Amino acid sequence: MREDCQAGYTHCVHVTDDADDAYRQAMRLCALMEHRGEDVELLTHLESVDEVRRMAAALPNSRFMHRPYPGAQPSCGAGGCEPDVSVMDDRELEAHLPLEMSARFIPGTAEERVIAALGDSGNAVFLVWPGRWPDRPEHGLHGFRHDAVQVAFRGDHSDPALPSGRHAIHVHVSKESGHRGVEYLAAQVAVRP
Repeated sequence: MREDCQAGYTHCVHVTDDADDAYRQAMRLCALMEHRGEDVELLTHLESVDEVRRMAAALPNSRFMHRPYPGAQPSCGAGGCEPDVSVMDDRELEAHLPLEMSARFIPGTAEERVIAALGDSGNAVFLVWPGRWPDRPEHGLHGFRHDAVQVAFRGDHSDPALPSGRHAIHVHVSKESGHRGVEYLAAQVAVRP
């Protein structure tokens, strides 16, 4: 188990340099779930106009939120705002950076567009497929309402402020499942935690 990939009950099971491989491994893990959620969740923190344009093109109905850094001059109020990036020119958009981006979409409809929009640099982009693992007590796996598969594209960690050039696949499991349940899931898709 890679200790630097852990955060709470989220456990890293695989790290790769290939975004397509990360997505394939995530889909193999999702196939093991006895129940999958209706939406995929995306979350990222965008700091350049180019990143915003690429990600907005991939997911046009996304939510963008500007929250100014402490002590920074807010471009739209101290509490932040939700700018409509589709109607802003680059200079207006730059004044609202950084932006938090969040989106929900139906599984299998936009993941490839998101991967294509990653580009060569930027912060980590998280995709989360919620669901529920099957109960396999003989293997230490116990289904829980917060089970999920997560890929941190360009992020070895669960923190978007710590980007890297690699992509990490995480599984969310119950406390009861622990390491034994994680090892069982990893073995099912032939990756080693």
